[in-house]
Amino acid sequence: MPQFRFEAINPDGKKVIDTIEARDRDEIFLMLQARGAVLLRWLDGKSSNGIGSGLKLFSTGRSLNNARLLQLTSDLAHLFSSGLPIDRALSIAGSATSDSKIRAMTVYLQDALKKGTNLSDAMAEKPYDFNDLYVNMVRVGEMGGILPSVMERLSEFIGRTEEIKKYVISSSIYPAILLSVGFLSLLVILGFVVPKFAGIFADMGQQIPLSTQILLEISNFLRVWWWLLLSGFIILAIFLWRFLKTEHGKNISDKNMLKIPYIGDVMLDIEMSRFSRTLGTLIKSGVPLMKALHIVKAVVSNSQVKDAVEHIYRQVKEGRSVSSLMRERKIFPPLVVQMVSLGEETGKIGDMLVSVAEDLDRKIQSKVKTYLSLLEPFSILFLGLLIGGVVVSMLTTIFGVNEIQF
Repeated sequence: MPQFRFEAINPDGKKVIDTIEARDRDEIFLMLQARGAVLLRWLDGKSSNGIGSGLKLFSTGRSLNNARLLQLTSDLAHLFSSGLPIDRALSIAGSATSDSKIRAMTVYLQDALKKGTNLSDAMAEKPYDFNDLYVNMVRVGEMGGILPSVMERLSEFIGRTEEIKKYVISSSIYPAILLSVGFLSLLVILGFVVPKFAGIFADMGQQIPLSTQILLEISNFLRVWWWLLLSGFIILAIFLWRFLKTEHGKNISDKNMLKIPYIGDVMLDIEMSRFSRTLGTLIKSGVPLMKALHIVKAVVSNSQVKDAVEHIYRQVKEGRSVSSLMRERKIFPPLVVQMVSLGEETGKIGDMLVSVAEDLDRKIQSKVKTYLSLLEPFSILFLGLLIGGVVVSMLTTIFGVNEIQF
């Protein structure tokens, strides 16, 4: 029997590397599942080198962004649903697209299949393109003979996630441009316009109002020490970027982010939507609960939510219910907890979680739309007060200089 080397998470939550004799990888996957272990990746030679040297082309970086991944997944879902075999579906998906990177990925997957590698194992070799959630769902679909429905769920999952992301980004563009143009205009006035009047005021020898004196000092400081301010900003940005990359820095950032009024509520809803949609999609696809929780832990980005999922993952192994563990962590909204509890009672926890995710997505869109609609007039008012204050201060001094004494 061939030997297979792999890395997995044992029932105690620890990473282990082991080698087992078996007929094929599917047998090992079932053995690990029976033990309550979670497969992470294959380490044997077949997994890393057996596919062929031509595949080294894809060994570094990401070739499929979210839009390309959605297109490939959607195409494969339709083709698999039509009853086409995997290799034939990949061939059609590759020839039907004009995107060279999608076509190259289908060629890679076809070559892997010809070498006797499963589709999920071939995808696992490209972690930058196919994450753990994607690979494990495909693996379950292959073993259960439900690959068409699994790919359909993946397509819905990626599509909905991209829809929310694009909505938030597109809604933020106008306020961002508005604030950027406003501050740029203010810098131009302080850096180039105000200094022109400073020389005039100095030649007049007129008493200058305090507000104008402060304005002239700020303008002079910006003109002389702009390089110091720019250097300080760059240094601060680099320091914050490196600090937030550390575990301690990310914990502080994530904890405080959730406390920011309005913004914290939206961020928490986004995390809860991601948690609910991912866990629900995995469970509906037949992924065991322990493996699903392990994958969700890697999908959520906020460290506070990640710690809560880690707590659930460890305690579920002792036989406790997910809903009771969620109640112990105040970070989970009551609606999410109640729906999970109802799902456990009815045996439809996957459907309930996906339903919660849909509700949260609608709440996110409503909140973002409301907050941004309020931000626009407040931004205009704030920038108008700043620029208007500068103009009024300068005009007050000009009118004072031109007063006629009788």
